[in-house]
Amino acid sequence: MASTRSKLLNFVQTYNRRFGKVKRMEFMPPPSSADMDAAFQVATKNSEIVAGAVLGLHGPPQEGLDAARKLMSQYVDWNEVRVSGVEAAAQVLGRDARAEERIALLQRFLEVYFLRQRNMNLDYLVALKPNDRKQFISNLEVFDREELPALLLTCFGHLAFPPSDMLHAVAMEHGLIRKKTTVLQMAREFQKGLDEETMLSLYSHLYALARSPEKPAKARKKARV
Repeated sequence: MASTRSKLLNFVQTYNRRFGKVKRMEFMPPPSSADMDAAFQVATKNSEIVAGAVLGLHGPPQEGLDAARKLMSQYVDWNEVRVSGVEAAAQVLGRDARAEERIALLQRFLEVYFLRQRNMNLDYLVALKPNDRKQFISNLEVFDREELPALLLTCFGHLAFPPSDMLHAVAMEHGLIRKKTTVLQMAREFQKGLDEETMLSLYSHLYALARSPEKPAKARKKARV
């Protein structure tokens, strides 16, 4: 019987061909000079990546980045998104079945972040040490047990796999875990011996399959239970 790691690697290779390879967006480094325009550009780009990761939760990460870019094509900054109406902001995302869900979660994050920091400088998170960043985001008390590790993985490259019921259902369907494996056990197993790129691809491909239009509606509903 193939090891869990071998199954995961084969799964990722197979779905890389179907969905494409997944790579985390790299943050821009601080500017080498004191140029204010350069610093603003770095902060703007890095903040977009953070917001995009929040928008991408509960789905393939790329969807969140696409949503962030759409919002920034219509809004001045993330503070404007924070105070916007959910329906108005959701309309910017176009034909997205999860648009209001995405916006609501992002706005909860932005509001708590603003109350904590008194600013919308999301790029502050980029320079933090991994443990400090995890603690900071956890202390916001916005993200649940699935969302916190998902955000840390997809945005910052922390090697943490989210304990997701939806992903558990798809992993079971594809024989990646045993029938008696719990959601938490799955997350621990998937964190063993995988590098960042493989773990991120595994996460993204499982969500792409879970939310695929080809998946029967009954099966998608069951996966969300």
